[in-house]
Amino acid sequence: MAEAQNAAFDEAAREALALLLDNYWIFREEQPEQYQLVRQYETLLRNYFFEKCGWRLLQHPQFYKLEKIPARPESWMGIVDFQHPRDYALLCTVMAFLEEKSVDEQFLLSELCESILALYPHEAESVENLNWENYDHRRSLVRGLKYAVDTGLVRLVDGDGEQFAMRRDSEALYEVTLMSRYFLRSYPKDLHQYSGMHDLQSSEHFDEEALTGTGRRVRVYRHLLLTPSYNAAEARAEDFLYLRTMNKRLAEELESHIGLQLELYKDCAMLISTERNSWCKQIFPLPQNGLHAVMLHFARFCRDERCVSPDWQDILTLFELEKLVERCRKLYGSGWTKEYREMGPSKLVITLLQELISWKMADSDPETKLIELRPPFWRLIGRYPENYQVQGLGKES
Repeated sequence: MAEAQNAAFDEAAREALALLLDNYWIFREEQPEQYQLVRQYETLLRNYFFEKCGWRLLQHPQFYKLEKIPARPESWMGIVDFQHPRDYALLCTVMAFLEEKSVDEQFLLSELCESILALYPHEAESVENLNWENYDHRRSLVRGLKYAVDTGLVRLVDGDGEQFAMRRDSEALYEVTLMSRYFLRSYPKDLHQYSGMHDLQSSEHFDEEALTGTGRRVRVYRHLLLTPSYNAAEARAEDFLYLRTMNKRLAEELESHIGLQLELYKDCAMLISTERNSWCKQIFPLPQNGLHAVMLHFARFCRDERCVSPDWQDILTLFELEKLVERCRKLYGSGWTKEYREMGPSKLVITLLQELISWKMADSDPETKLIELRPPFWRLIGRYPENYQVQGLGKES
């Protein structure tokens, strides 16, 4: 079975698989060649993703969509441009408004604003009443509408919706698209019948038997494909038993099908790419990212300065971290971008720590305030070119 599947996964099939992993939609009109490629291998891809990840491949005459559901929601999985929980609430009310409209039907921004006031959950605890006189509330709607336009849920026909943030009486004309019907994930029951996040996550009903259940395989694949690293501290014991038992087979399959290499440590597993031109756009370090350069230099500095345990983990206090970062900046900061060269010590540490945590290179205990540098952090290192060292690399005083 496995050999037959591997044989069917030729270069074109791997390209189609990568397209589905790397795109939210694949539109027939905008991406005709990619659409036809996925269509050619649709059955193979549908079976593979459902068997390994429990993901469903949606097919429509106008598009394909792979529902990439994570094993566990993470804070960094949110919408990058959203700044407040209210942004998400308003996007949901926009989607509820669109449900009452027909595809290709047009509507005015003022009509949407009026409907949102009735749809918004004013009665919920800790929710501020929505008021269009409030600039921050208007700005939240602008962010939600911009995301809806960028994602293809609505089409801007006339006007400028972003002007609504500055002037409440601004007007714009929008049109409902077909994609608005397929953006939200469908559930087996009405959402009102779920009591909380755990119920939503448990709604897929995978076999959870510890040694043979499909739920274990699905969790492992989802973590590997959607997160920077899979740490044992966040996993079930049977998941890492599966990783260690199936390590060789998993590594061969993931490299042949997806083009990424599996690295397994004592308490951590991750997929890595040896080439920058991989299909995956979110590969650390991101190009032209000044903070990632800081992280690489800090990793090298810590390797030189800290005695790391055999399991590649280190525990330190926030005060120790700040001292290390300052020493690192004195030694390597001459080549950092101006923002990080001149940033205050406390702000630099918090900024660096937040980015390390988002890439699962570190963790912070809210009770003890201790910081753990995890194996992925020690996996990477950054150096200046030799000629740069000669020209002006600073020395630690």
